[in-house]
Formats: sequence, C-alpha cells, structure tokens
Amino acid sequence: HGVASGPMAPVVREFAALYDADIRAMAHYLASFNPPVTDAQAASAASAAVASAQAGAGALAGPAQRMFETACGSCHHDGDGPRLLGANVPLALNSNLHADLPDNVLRVILEGHLEPASIELGFMPAFGAAFDDRQLAGLTDYMRKRFAPGKPPWTNLEAEVARVRSLHSNP
Repeated sequence: HGVASGPMAPVVREFAALYDADIRAMAHYLASFNPPVTDAQAASAASAAVASAQAGAGALAGPAQRMFETACGSCHHDGDGPRLLGANVPLALNSNLHADLPDNVLRVILEGHLEPASIELGFMPAFGAAFDDRQLAGLTDYMRKRFAPGKPPWTNLEAEVARVRSLHSNP
C-alpha cells in the first residue's frame, strides 16, 4: 500500500523471485509489530471511509482540491480514467497517508518516484519546484482528509514541509 523507490526498488523487484509462502511469512512477521485491530475498529474505519466517500470532496473543495486535480488527479483519480505515467494509483490505501508523520508523503511529492520497483507501478515526477511550502502543506492536508479521513490531521504542516524540503535525499 505504498511505493518503493531509490535503493529499495531493486529489493522489491527481487521479491518477484520469492515463493508466495515466503512473502506471506515476511508480511505476517512485519504485521506482528502492529497492535491487533479489533473487528469493531475495522468496522469503524470502514464506516468512516464510506461516509467520507459519500460526502464527496465537496466539503474539501478549494485551492488544495484544484491543485490535487491538476497535478495529481491524472494518475491518482477515482475510476477508470487514463493511465498517463504508467498507472492509476488510488491513494485511499496508501500507507503513507495513514502514517503518524507526513514525511514520506512530502518526500514523494517533493522528489517524485523516478525508479519504481516495477513498470506496473509507474513513476511520478517531482513537484518540489512546482509548489511553495504553503501550497504543499495545503495539498498534503487535503490528501490526508480525503484519503485517510479516520486519521487526525497532521499539525504544523508548513513547518514540516520546510523541514523535509531541507533534508537531502539520495533516491
């Protein structure tokens, strides 16, 4: 439910050679680090997602929604639209948008996803030069509200954008 790029892309590519049972065993091991989710919690999260989808993005309309539709919507749209840069990647299950910190979302938007683990994942151009910190904070806040409605908003996003932007990455 996320993407692997940079030095992790070849690692993920090599997973194709593993047996399904080995991949399930690794997933089970990694999932064991998360607290268990009760049926009630899962049902509550599903209900929140459905309610958010039914409410539509109208409540979130504004400049951030227009930025999303213009910069992101061609590849991250709902439905059967075009596949412009390799894939239509729905964001509702993206683990980065459900994370406690916005760092990974910000880094992908700023630096792009230029070396995907497989061609089916597509690639994403960098938008670091396209948005200032305020715009990127608004876009990220919109994405969190739209695609992870059951999660609390990230705080101090403009400062977080500046912090992440200042960190150099070697993808």
